[in-house]
Amino acid sequence: MNILTPQQMSACDQETISTAVPEILLMEAAARGTAEYAVEIINKEFADCSISPNKLKITILIGKGNNGGDGLAAARILKNWGYDPLIILACAQSDLTGINQENLALAKYYDLLIKEFSQISAENFSEIIQSSNLIIDALLGTGIKGKLRGNFKQIIALINKNRTKQNQQLLAVDIPSGINGFDGSIAGQALQADYTATMAAYKRGLLLYPGRDYSGQIKIIEIGIKPTTIKQKSDGLQLFTENDALKLLPRRRNDGHKGSFGKVGILAGSVGMTGAAYFSSRAAIKTGSGLVYLLTTAEVEQTVASQLPEIVGHILKAKSGHIAETALTDILEFSSQLDVLAVGPGLGQSKAIKEIITALLKNLKLPLIIDADGINAITDLNDLRDYQGELLLTPHPGEFAHLIGKDIADIEKQRIEIARNFASQYNLNLILKGAATVIAGKNQTAFLNQTGCNGMATAGSGDVLTGIVTALIGQGVSVFEAAALAVYLHGRAGENSALKLSDFSLTASNIIDNLGSLFKKLEIESC
Repeated sequence: MNILTPQQMSACDQETISTAVPEILLMEAAARGTAEYAVEIINKEFADCSISPNKLKITILIGKGNNGGDGLAAARILKNWGYDPLIILACAQSDLTGINQENLALAKYYDLLIKEFSQISAENFSEIIQSSNLIIDALLGTGIKGKLRGNFKQIIALINKNRTKQNQQLLAVDIPSGINGFDGSIAGQALQADYTATMAAYKRGLLLYPGRDYSGQIKIIEIGIKPTTIKQKSDGLQLFTENDALKLLPRRRNDGHKGSFGKVGILAGSVGMTGAAYFSSRAAIKTGSGLVYLLTTAEVEQTVASQLPEIVGHILKAKSGHIAETALTDILEFSSQLDVLAVGPGLGQSKAIKEIITALLKNLKLPLIIDADGINAITDLNDLRDYQGELLLTPHPGEFAHLIGKDIADIEKQRIEIARNFASQYNLNLILKGAATVIAGKNQTAFLNQTGCNGMATAGSGDVLTGIVTALIGQGVSVFEAAALAVYLHGRAGENSALKLSDFSLTASNIIDNLGSLFKKLEIESC
């Protein structure tokens, strides 16, 4: 599902208007979709309310741009459906132009109550907001730049101050006012929506934090722009959905054997970090791997095998509780029988690990996943570009900042662009973890993930992801698609865990425990 920038959405609008559909028809479709969503919200949120639906107090806040035009038309449609919304204009009526003036005239014709904000006292406006059951925000669209000014700043401040928690919902048109449609940043302050009706496609600012926290439940409103137009104007960024997961989930043959479902290797663990080896190995097993080989020290192997007898241990030479540089030849030879190798969880940051990572990048050809301490051990970025097989890196922002020499804050501001450019520049696949995880491929292809919860910010969670993606690659899913699918599954399993236990109590083990029921659900839905 395409994700657009404000500029790309504008290009879709302009092409549609210039070739086929009058602008007023696009606006009418947007308004009708918004009104229908408003009724859906009313029926859902106020079904048990003692107030009859047509007696609910609906306040629609109108700006002077196209977003405001959508709101004016939606107000008229709601009026014709038996509701009685109040329109509050952020500007003077005379400031409205073009189609918005036409929609204002129609609103007057249908006897809607219209007020200008400048003619309402702050006390009266506050009372209106406090008594409103449904507030529809059609003040500002996705094109906002810089800080809020004038009436918009005052209106948003008063709404935020006077919103009530009971019997009140806020529906944003296209994007909550105050949220930047490109990067999700806040223009000083923003409206907190419970629901957002966004036109034609997802906007980046709705899905990137902090904007995502302000957007509530998002519904795409079809307004008449052709899917081919959206695809042509997009830059290839996609939202990974359940439909994508169902298409990519490996199909298990009835006549398969353990070799059919992947011989995967996990190079992990050291003294004091046994858990990383355990979590990544167990996650790979629970994601369907036929054979999971744990390449590690004797001490780590003994501990993990006592809790996870399904692994096949391969003991490496060690020094002071860490894998020794002298184990390199053994690792290279053993890897020849594997379908995929994951390297990094809990390895520590010794000089030997740096030498091993460098040698693996120079000598292996099989799909290689580098995570955690493995990423920190990379000494030359050119080794990544020169790798002869498929390569996947899975850093969190701190590891990525260390790798590329940038501040975490700078990465978070442009996580999509930086991830895509890095993957393209070094001819690899990348999972840049975070609240809005980016999965970037070699050719500027990219997915944005929206599954997961804050409870997953816990020790071992990243190791679980490594195990999941390793297992999927071992079962024949392409590296880029396996990365996207793994992130989605990891997040869904985390969400399901939190529903049962709460975010406070979620652990890495809980995520693994919920993989089985998630796979069962997806298998049923794919039938």
